[in-house]
Order: sequence, then C-alpha cells, then structure tokens
Amino acid sequence: KVRTWQGAENTKLESNSKTKNQKQDERDDKRGGKGADADFLTHDLPKLAGDFRLPPVELLEKETGKPSSGDIVANANIIKRTLQNFGIEVEMGEVNVGPTVTQFTLKPAEGVKLSRIMALNNDLSLALAAHPIRIEAPIPGRSLIGIEIPNKGFAIVRLKNILESSDFGKRSANLTLCLGRDVSGGAILANLAKMPHIMIAGSTGSGKTICLNVIILSLLYQNSPNLLKFILIDPKRVEFPVYSDIPHLLAPVVVDTQKTVNSLKWAVSEMERRFELLASVKVRDIASFNSSKKVVEKHGPLPYIVIIIDELADLM
Repeated sequence: KVRTWQGAENTKLESNSKTKNQKQDERDDKRGGKGADADFLTHDLPKLAGDFRLPPVELLEKETGKPSSGDIVANANIIKRTLQNFGIEVEMGEVNVGPTVTQFTLKPAEGVKLSRIMALNNDLSLALAAHPIRIEAPIPGRSLIGIEIPNKGFAIVRLKNILESSDFGKRSANLTLCLGRDVSGGAILANLAKMPHIMIAGSTGSGKTICLNVIILSLLYQNSPNLLKFILIDPKRVEFPVYSDIPHLLAPVVVDTQKTVNSLKWAVSEMERRFELLASVKVRDIASFNSSKKVVEKHGPLPYIVIIIDELADLM
C-alpha cells in the first residue's frame, strides 16, 4: 500500500476522467462496492499528507570503504586443517564477504556433534590469528555451519544505500526499519508493526544510540506527519534535541522524568481510546482503519504513534 500511495503522488489525471470514472463505477458495482476503498487508497489517501514532502536521500552520506577479507583460500585451508587436527572432518563451502566480517561455511561429516566444533572457538581464533570469531551452528535454514572472521578492512554501512536498495523498494509496510547489512552484504529490514516493543542493549560505545537515530530516520523517510507521530524521551538531554523541529512530534522532546511518566500515562489512555474507536467502526487495526474511505472521511486518518526512549535504565 505504501508504494501505491507514493506512486499516486505523481499520477497525472487524464483528460477523459468522466469515461474513466464510469468504468470505475462499473467495476465497483461488480465487486459489490469494494473497489471504492481500493481507489481511495491510490488516489485520496495521499492527499491526507498535505503539502509535506519526504526528505531527499541526497541529505545522507554514501557508504565508504571497501571490505578486505585477506587471503580467503588460505583461511579456508587453516579452518579445515585445524578441525582435522582435532579429528573433525569437514567439507568447506561458499564464502560470503560482508562489510565487517567474512563468513566461511562448512559441512561436517556425518556423526560429528556440533558441540565439538563450537568448543573449538578459541583454537580456531588462535590458528587464524583473528579475534573475536563467531561460530553459527547451524546457519538458519541451511544444513551448514558458519564461521565469521573479522575483515582486515571494513566498509562503513550507511543508511542512504539501504534506502536506495531494491529490498527497501519492495517493502510491504511504511514502518520498515533499516537495521544494517548481513554477512552477505544484503540489507536487513524489519517491520515495526510486527514487533511492537524493541529493547536495544549493549555495552557503552557499541552503537545503541546510533541505532535509535537510524530507526527514527528510517521512519521519517517513509511517513508524513499525518500518518506517523513520535514521542521522544531523552533523560540525558543530549541525543534527541536535534529532532525538536520535526513536524512529527506529538510534544516537545521529553527530558524531565515526571513529564516522562505523564507521557506514558497519556499513551496508555490513547491506546484505550483507540481500542474503543476501532471497535466502534468494526476494524481490527490501524491499517484497516486508514484503508476504509468511509471511516477516514468520518474520523480522519489514524496516525501511528512511535515512542522512543533513550537510557530506559535511568527511568527504571
């Protein structure tokens, strides 16, 4: 639906609109009126965004650097020889070079326990002179084991290249988050609507706040203020004030602890109000609400509300 809305912004009206409308009415009659909502999605709903234009990707920086994995053949032989020294026969598979790590895949001989290979993490690290390495046993969806080794040269992953990727262009929701790239260099995307709560954990300096900024920008590059609202909570007062002028904010960036409590209480009451509203119009979620022409004309569009808290531990 998102792609349809965006494409509708550039749709040119044909001169024979009267004939076109008559044909549409005929199709609507055959469908029992369901075509009206479909036409509403492609033509009327984008108007709810008003004159707002999504920010251009030219504001973002391109990816820099090139990944350097070193001697792939030599490393593959070291892995195979090291495992053979411990009595484990393996068959080496494909190699995937990602932005920061290179993944070597292997298939152990029949009867070899995965725990034996997992226990050799430090031995493999010593033999490869690489630290840390990661053993993924097995690789999800495949009957292979993956050994990830840090690259000698890193590529800086940027949001711009992910937004311009074909995977992002094929997204099915306008709450898609850009989370980075996998070991093969493919874009990692996630639909926020399918995981209503996210906790980002990690040590100091590991990139938690950078991840939050990327999440915010991912949503800003897809939604107008009428279809998405933010509540940003920043007790440290240093991370989110940069977003104080965006039109998507329901309230100024919250930095006071007491105001944070009030904001969350308001969010709970708003959730309960929306449950009653959805029940009254007999729809089950926000997407269904905004897809109905009659409902939107009567109640207006129902924007998504995303609450982002930096340093949740301080509030706890």
